[in-house]
Amino acid sequence: MGKMTDRQKLLLELEELIGDECYNGNIQNWGPNGTFLGEGRSFRYPVTFIDEDDGKIKRRYIDRSLKENVVQTGYYAFGANRLNIIRGLDQVLSYLENKHGLELKKK
Repeated sequence: MGKMTDRQKLLLELEELIGDECYNGNIQNWGPNGTFLGEGRSFRYPVTFIDEDDGKIKRRYIDRSLKENVVQTGYYAFGANRLNIIRGLDQVLSYLENKHGLELKKK
């Protein structure tokens, strides 16, 4: 498979929006000289892809250099569990296209 499609670029952009919404209220925030700044912190959840050699590629940013077949493997790891975020978002787009008339622009 070759270059990433426009749909896959959109899927990565949508994933970034979701991945940026992680929050942990138990993180303790400390500043200079040990000053306590409060509890809780937002963070970017890492997305993992599987490359052609079954190796893991972890990213905390949109990587537009990924190949088409690698993009589709994107998932969030939760211990022994996985959330196949890219496939899930692709299903959401298909649902919106089929049930609600969403039309994605073709370049």
